Amino acid sequence: MATTLFDVVVIDTNFFISLMNAGVSDILLPNLQKIAASVGMEVMVPEELPKSDIPGKFRELRRTIPKYVRIERVNRGSNLWNQTAKYAVQERMVRVKDDPADIDVVILAKKFTLKDNNKVALVSDDEGVARIIKENRVFKGIDHLSCGSFVSILAAAVSDPNMRKILDKTVERVFRASWGYKKRTRRYIDVAMLIDDLTDTARFVRTAAQVGTDTTITDGKEIIPPKEPEILSPEDALIIAQQLVIKTRGTRESFNILEAERVLVEVLTKSSELIYSIDDLEQRVIVERLLRSELFEHHSWLLDYKLTRNHIVEALVHAEACRVFMNFVSVGKEAIENLISLQGLLYLLLGQNRQALDLFESIPTIGMEMPPTQLLGLTVSLIATNQPHEAVIQLKRFPDLVDGMISSMNTYANDLYTHDQRELAIEILKFIVKNFSTRKEAFRSIKRLFILTRLRPDLVEIDLKVQKIFKEKLKEEGKDFTKRGVPASWKKNLPIQISASETEGLAEQFKGFYHILDLSLDHERNEINVIAWNESNNSTWNLVFDEAYKPALNESVKIKITSGTITKIHPPDKRDIFRGKLIFEDPAIQPVLVKPW
Repeated sequence: MATTLFDVVVIDTNFFISLMNAGVSDILLPNLQKIAASVGMEVMVPEELPKSDIPGKFRELRRTIPKYVRIERVNRGSNLWNQTAKYAVQERMVRVKDDPADIDVVILAKKFTLKDNNKVALVSDDEGVARIIKENRVFKGIDHLSCGSFVSILAAAVSDPNMRKILDKTVERVFRASWGYKKRTRRYIDVAMLIDDLTDTARFVRTAAQVGTDTTITDGKEIIPPKEPEILSPEDALIIAQQLVIKTRGTRESFNILEAERVLVEVLTKSSELIYSIDDLEQRVIVERLLRSELFEHHSWLLDYKLTRNHIVEALVHAEACRVFMNFVSVGKEAIENLISLQGLLYLLLGQNRQALDLFESIPTIGMEMPPTQLLGLTVSLIATNQPHEAVIQLKRFPDLVDGMISSMNTYANDLYTHDQRELAIEILKFIVKNFSTRKEAFRSIKRLFILTRLRPDLVEIDLKVQKIFKEKLKEEGKDFTKRGVPASWKKNLPIQISASETEGLAEQFKGFYHILDLSLDHERNEINVIAWNESNNSTWNLVFDEAYKPALNESVKIKITSGTITKIHPPDKRDIFRGKLIFEDPAIQPVLVKPW
């Protein structure tokens, strides 16, 4: 049996919808538990299946699923359930009233992470469910798999010939149905989501390369390569290819980036030499598919790695390599659309706006349909190239997608701001505020733009229309008390103790999120100065911390101080833009990272 990737897999109902849409539910569903068990996985679903997720022709699934998959009860009265539901609604991830079962799958996955150090995965194509487990720290440690990716993993891991035959017949159809479901239901887009999609595609490509052949590779297996004559036997060619694959995967597992890049060159060099040394046409195709799938997965991994280090140009090189390999593998047009959209968003982060627009316009559309990924990129690119009127027209062509696009643009504006494309970030926020201020989804953008007007008046010029929107929508939140100075009573009450659970009175003034504008180091004093806007007192402050806090602060867009002591408050100089300087001792800082990927 292959190495177990997960001990427990919790399955969302959209997985079963994808099976039905792919026309394989009768084949795969009755065998699912047995196939998973053969590779050491326990699969299960919540006891109550959602109603809105299974309408019409899918209602039969509600009766069929419990026959073949383990059912687990979820306590909807628990604190964790209610807190998660509140968080999901607040962050606009799922509509809990319509489908409380979306929270059930997340809570069930969490339940099993707490037992016996289980490795747990949640299988879902619902973007809201995926965001909950990725963005809420409570669910850290739970892996997310798309429905297509889950079947691909099973197909790659199973060794029983009969079960493998079942999966070989279904994996490509489920993968495509999974993509189709995501495309129909997706509303929110960000860079992290597009990278996850690429990783899912790489898993599928690896599996597809092995369909119909006996080329399953167990990681860590020692293979002794044969000598390489001018003409290789089919057996020897496969062994050499497998050795290259194992070496490549080893660099990813050890996170050895230098070796990973060296091995990439080696595989590219040897691939051509190896393929043309095989006389047997059928075996040549097998080896070619095996190496091509590995190169695709390796490029996608390097792309992800480079982005986490903010090496965007290098990430784009690997993205282009992935796009080339996609021409030779059967991944479907949706996967290609997503990769092109990812490339376009990365070009915008580099300030190459015209090139980004050309990419988004190159994605073919059918009739009135447009993928949400393309709509986001096209809208932002039009704003970036001074065509806001055209951007409004594009968005209004797809009224069902507007709310999701507003949230996506707000998130992407933050990405742009933290990658020094601040003018474009502000133009996107202005665009949302001026054209969509009546929608609930626009509130965050209104608030973010207001904060930037406090922090960066040199960058943000606002007209009377925007000022009026601030007054109407923000009310108390839209006031700025920075120029009020520091009351004498505050200084008399120093030191001020801040505690997340017991803070009262004056300390309440210094809770809430601080939105970071700028950081500067004072090496002589071993201090870091942070200019930030505080939500609790509607003021800009200069926060002074020990220099050791720099790594956490340097990668944050905002922070919350959950404990510590304010030992001193210094008034500002006349030229300062902040209300005062706060000197902290032993603060506990909760950061919100700037890079969602």
